[in-house]
Amino acid sequence: MNIIVCNNTYLTKMTSMPSSSLAQNQALADSIACGEIALTDCYLLLEHDEVKARAVIMKDISYIGYLTIEAITTKELQTFLQEIQKELNPKQNWFCDVYSDKKHFPIIQQALHQCFAICIERESYTISTYPIDTSKYKHTDCTAISDTQLLSLIKDANESALDTSIQNSIRQEGSHAYAKQFLNELIDSKEKRSMFRILWHQEQILGFVCVQRLSKEIGGIGYIGVRRQFQSHQYSSILLQIAITIAYQNKLDILIADIDKKNAPMRNNLLATGFTKDCEQYVYYTY
Repeated sequence: MNIIVCNNTYLTKMTSMPSSSLAQNQALADSIACGEIALTDCYLLLEHDEVKARAVIMKDISYIGYLTIEAITTKELQTFLQEIQKELNPKQNWFCDVYSDKKHFPIIQQALHQCFAICIERESYTISTYPIDTSKYKHTDCTAISDTQLLSLIKDANESALDTSIQNSIRQEGSHAYAKQFLNELIDSKEKRSMFRILWHQEQILGFVCVQRLSKEIGGIGYIGVRRQFQSHQYSSILLQIAITIAYQNKLDILIADIDKKNAPMRNNLLATGFTKDCEQYVYYTY
């Protein structure tokens, strides 16, 4: 086995791995083609010139993504991950995740358990999008308010979120710094800003939901939050309806929502809105 940084020779093989979904392979190829991901951040495990594992380092968000393997052992994957970790900035809290429906899931999970210190269990829900009449609710995109108001909105949502990952990040980075970083990720493109919807009652902001394009036809709920004083009033259900409609209008056929396993209120809202549980998600952190 040989570990290398990807180059043009292996680009096609890396973005057409049989164990990956077609959507994920295409998303990786598109991200490389548009310059969003550099080949120098893509690592491969080769055997007889065939790609047996891949991983992509995303330094700006401290994430190891697109992790996919073919038929290799847990030990071989563990070695691959440990070599990659040597290249990472130790001051950053790196994370990686795996879904239970991923091919070779048990091997990936075992290797991640060995290479990362913390594991947070999450659940993934999906729905086929369709048009919902949300005209009776006042909602706008995020450009309707200032960046300062947006930051305050995210910070408030973070501090009351039933999400272990968010709470850990707040403890490590501080509430303001993490909110600023998170907000930048949510609005770093024109499309993201247009799909960041704010729910209003007259002139009061009730909450927000962010829809993000994960691939050509698949979207995800990047974040959903209701202001503390308006929680327990079913506004999350309204925001989910808005998210489904926004996804449909942007030609996203499937909408995904990942939640902390302990977040029973959001689980209930997702199920009541028509989402179905797809699989488990395991998120691993270095510290």
